[in-house]
Amino acid sequence: MITVVKENPLDRLLKESRKRVAEIKDRDKLDEIANAIGDRRERDLLDLLANIEARNGWGTVVQFLIESAKSTYSAPIGAGGNQRRIEPLKYREVIFATFSSAGLEPVNHDTVALLNELRGEESMVSATRTFAARVQNLAIEQFQSGDALFFDLTSMSSSLPTDLIKMAEAIHKKRMHELIIPVSKKQAHVKQLWYSEYGRTALAEQGAKGNRLLLSDLDSVLSVIQLRIGRRPMTKENDSPLEVSEASPANIDYGNLLTMIINQDINGLGLLGSKYSHPLLNTVLESTVVDYQQDKSNNLFRRFISCINSHVQVRSLNSLATFERIMQLDNSRLATPVTIALGNFYHESAASVLIELACRTRNKDVETASLTSIANIRRKCPEVEVVLDTVLASECRNRGRLRRLQKKLLKTGRSQYYS
Repeated sequence: MITVVKENPLDRLLKESRKRVAEIKDRDKLDEIANAIGDRRERDLLDLLANIEARNGWGTVVQFLIESAKSTYSAPIGAGGNQRRIEPLKYREVIFATFSSAGLEPVNHDTVALLNELRGEESMVSATRTFAARVQNLAIEQFQSGDALFFDLTSMSSSLPTDLIKMAEAIHKKRMHELIIPVSKKQAHVKQLWYSEYGRTALAEQGAKGNRLLLSDLDSVLSVIQLRIGRRPMTKENDSPLEVSEASPANIDYGNLLTMIINQDINGLGLLGSKYSHPLLNTVLESTVVDYQQDKSNNLFRRFISCINSHVQVRSLNSLATFERIMQLDNSRLATPVTIALGNFYHESAASVLIELACRTRNKDVETASLTSIANIRRKCPEVEVVLDTVLASECRNRGRLRRLQKKLLKTGRSQYYS
């Protein structure tokens, strides 16, 4: 005889309620992780992951990181809209930095696949060791094939093995020694130069576009390279470009990045979100500012705004110096958008630049924009309060408005990410 036990409706309701609450909490945690990645708030991301690991175990951390690859984050102030998809190379670069592997992002292996390999680890500590060892071995294999493009390890994490850094540097220099640039009477074919690390960065910093360059511009590029490696690449009279090996870069995403850099696709670079696009974005922005000051056309202003938006999407702190120079211009139409944009860089160094600006500016529009940006940074970066205290203890032209802002900030607590 089968006895049918009827489920208590109240028990079923409580069960569904608990399930729903758990789902909401998981969604909130995923949103917090996605926002930290989208904002490049790597310190906050590490705190979030440590909290989740302590409460739910390492497996939950890996799952959240994998799910965040396809997630959206809160759109920057001034960008319009509510949500934005996490830029793919920004996601990759933040993940690599989280696992102590910054600088090795161009290895030819999918990010989510690398994370999946960590499911069996016991903790963040062991997972970081496993991840780092895995990508270092992948990097060595890539270096042995001669592919070291975008591996700029000299300016990256000191935690990387010295031998690995030396290997990448040797490949970069060897490439420059072997390279011969075809030149004619008026121009040079620089495709091969783009496919070398020193050549790529020098061309980007000089604002080069495409695979052909005037000889006068080539001289500037070669002088930059000579300063860095002690010799100038060789040139040869030849009116035909030489082909470049298809093996470099092996990682298709970084191949797309290189193509966008060569073509100066500013919007495309923003959508990828890679820190490696910064040298070009910086050069194009400064060039656009100079051009706009001479010819205040709407087309140039739109290009200026496009450059600013791409800087914000990439969210590299290397943008700060360029932004600060523009904010010092006696031109509120240029300074105000940059001041607003800087409010999306959640770091005390960005807050310091803005607070100094708010202190000295005589322009009311710029002052208002700087105060708004300071308040926005403080929502996710409490270090702003320390910077404010320091500046207010010194000479400050607009002390009154900054004092009022400080009082207002103290009344509003920082968002709680780790509860």
